[in-house]
Parts: sequence; structure tokens; C-alpha cells
Amino acid sequence: MNKFKQTLNGTASKITAAVLGALICTIALTIAITLVWPFGDTVEQIFAGGTFFFVFWAALFYWAMLAPRGAQAWLRMLSILVPAMVLDAMMLIGPQV
Repeated sequence: MNKFKQTLNGTASKITAAVLGALICTIALTIAITLVWPFGDTVEQIFAGGTFFFVFWAALFYWAMLAPRGAQAWLRMLSILVPAMVLDAMMLIGPQV
């Protein structure tokens, strides 16, 4: 258990959270913006979601890299990913108006 904790709090874990965690969170946020965007047709909604892609990824990447430990970086990514996934699920499963 100590080895697992040491690996989770290591620099490699923080970098993995910054690269992969930020990418997954960014995809979930892009989908959420595309589904929630109230203006225009489908193409405009997709462009609106895609416009923010790099900004989200860069911000999440640096936020994860600024974490003192790898576990903290993963918790930061999960704190964004879980609400974004819930919003995605609600918009995809809920009634379409």
C-alpha cells in the first residue's frame, strides 16, 4: 500500500493527470458546452464547444501541474470531470426540447 501511495503522489502521476486528465476533462466540458449552447443550429453549437477546447485544456493542464502532489492533481481533475459528466448525461438522457 505504501508503494501505491508513493506512486500516486509522484511526479509521473501528476504529469499523467495534467496530460490525460486534462484531456478527458476538456472533452467532457466541450460536449457539455455543445449540448447546453442555446444559440444556432447544430454546426454552430459544435463550433461553440470547440472554440473553448484549447483554453480548457491549457487551464486544466496548468492547474494540475501546480498541484503539490499527484493525488491532488487527480482530485482536481475529478472535481471538474464528475460534474461535467453528470451534465453530459443529463443533457443526453433528458427530454429534448
